[in-house]
Amino acid sequence: MVTRIVKIGGASITDKAQFESVNLPNIDFIVDLFKNNYKNLILIHGAGSFGHHQAKKYRLNEGYKNTFNYEECRLGVCDTRRSLGRLQQYLLDAFLGAQIPVVRISPFDFLISDQFELTDETYKQLYQRLDILLSNGYVPLLHGDVLLDKKTHWRILSGDDILLKLAEYYQPRQCIFLTSVPGILQSNGNVIEKFYVGESKIDELDHQSSIIDVTGSMQNKVMIACDIVNKLDTCQVFIVQGVSKNAKHLLSSSINDDEEFILNGSTRILKKH
Repeated sequence: MVTRIVKIGGASITDKAQFESVNLPNIDFIVDLFKNNYKNLILIHGAGSFGHHQAKKYRLNEGYKNTFNYEECRLGVCDTRRSLGRLQQYLLDAFLGAQIPVVRISPFDFLISDQFELTDETYKQLYQRLDILLSNGYVPLLHGDVLLDKKTHWRILSGDDILLKLAEYYQPRQCIFLTSVPGILQSNGNVIEKFYVGESKIDELDHQSSIIDVTGSMQNKVMIACDIVNKLDTCQVFIVQGVSKNAKHLLSSSINDDEEFILNGSTRILKKH
């Protein structure tokens, strides 16, 4: 049912160094990538400069700790979600302006964790809603979110983690990370065009650690991408700059099963056979 799952990185559509700073030209460029190929598609977007600042301030990724002011943190949960909704509205406006039938889906409405744990059973309602939307021709747009937690009151769920769960369930032919950089970068700035699971070293990559990101940024992204390749033999996984010719080429091309299909200047995650 699902051919592609695409994660639109927050850094590709915002300025993560500035509080709630959207990049409208980048959004328009990325939305245009899907004008002619949005069937059987799921989209996920990151938060970028929307939500990360609040989540860091209130340390929401740690859950509630007794040393925190509960009332203040609870308002922080609400403010983080308000901020995420503001960014998503920019995306929805652009997608609908391009006549693409995108609908918002909030993980907060479907997922409740227990001591940070989310089981397959927990995701069942979310999958059921997505199945209905997809069967009626809609394009679901999810996002990284704050979730309620039965024990710790709240937690952060990244868009990358959502992508992994949806990939496991739908087994798409492609998973694509659209980012603000050309691909996975070495410390010298060069792009790793073929990143082999288990052989390439994640700790030698450029993680851009100076940017506020409560979800782990590029390191977590690479780990998720490797998990997908390990679990799904037939899924191609790419990390590509969102505003680029490579992104346009990849999303306008039909999916082929050539194991060696590589984009010059972008990254494909591969498993050694």
